[in-house]
Amino acid sequence: MGRIGRKRRGPWQRSSDGCWYTTIGRKNVKLGGPDEPWEAIETAYHRVHAKGQKPANLTVSWLCDEFLEFCQHNRSAATYDWYADFLRPFVAHVGLKLRVDNLTPAIVSRWVSRQSPGSQHSAARAVVRVMNWSVAERLIQHSPLVGYVKPQPGRREVAITPAQYAKCLDHAKGRFRDALIFLWHTGCRPQELRIIEARWIDGHKIVLPAAQSKGKKRRRVIYLDDTAAEIAERLSAEFSDGPIFRSMFGKPWAKCGLTCAFRRLRAKTGIDGLCAYAVRHGFATEALKNGLDTTTVGVLMGHANPSMVAKVYQHLAQDDSYMLGAMAKLHVASGAASDSPQSAAG
Repeated sequence: MGRIGRKRRGPWQRSSDGCWYTTIGRKNVKLGGPDEPWEAIETAYHRVHAKGQKPANLTVSWLCDEFLEFCQHNRSAATYDWYADFLRPFVAHVGLKLRVDNLTPAIVSRWVSRQSPGSQHSAARAVVRVMNWSVAERLIQHSPLVGYVKPQPGRREVAITPAQYAKCLDHAKGRFRDALIFLWHTGCRPQELRIIEARWIDGHKIVLPAAQSKGKKRRRVIYLDDTAAEIAERLSAEFSDGPIFRSMFGKPWAKCGLTCAFRRLRAKTGIDGLCAYAVRHGFATEALKNGLDTTTVGVLMGHANPSMVAKVYQHLAQDDSYMLGAMAKLHVASGAASDSPQSAAG
């Protein structure tokens, strides 16, 4: 009868090849090569042993880590950051030891209710996504959040007006001023502005590759007027490699950097809700007020479904003077002036 080896705890390194292993039962499972960093070996160790656990023993924290690792290798950096911004605070809230079978919709609801009103739907969606992904990956048999109703997504109600834009220009300085003007004149998404490179500029348009566009299914074309084209040409001459829109430190705008710049501008101008997307909403509203149809505006803003403009981006109802003027034009065009009380009295 062969000798029974001693039980090894944790990862161990084989002297013959220098690789790292762990022992499950009588089988040695390779975790990584001799040059792998210890963090990677440790992560592989926990993953291998967790897959041998019963679903009831899995923790919410471990599932969230597994999902983020999946996103890191199979999704864009922006997608990974979006989920991480919600899942890390969620794990901090529920703790590292909460088991999946003890997770309830009530726990998620309590955490979601503590988020800002505009983030509650996204926060809930991130947690539900982890559970659905875990079911698809056969890590758990059933999602503990079946039947959970996510909050309705909020809608941005702020769209800056030309007068507010002029006020912003009075306070915007340096490279941030270029970004502000470009956003107002093109209506592009803030994340699109941050990645524009000189090689994608073609005269009065910028063509983002499908891999860099939202949805990653088709190219995104940003059309430029003379003002936006001048900014793009000037910055592309200065930064021929990498993103052309940069901060005062000469580095490409990060998401948090651009957000902080608009936060400072909001404090200076006193415009409630001012952010990069408020400029995009303002572009859509002004385009519609100037007579462009929703399909054209949708194409200019990069929407595969132009009807999104009418549902999300236009804020005509907030401009009382425009709506009253439109009503007056409607009555004049329809000959309603003949129905006035004076005409009836005559």
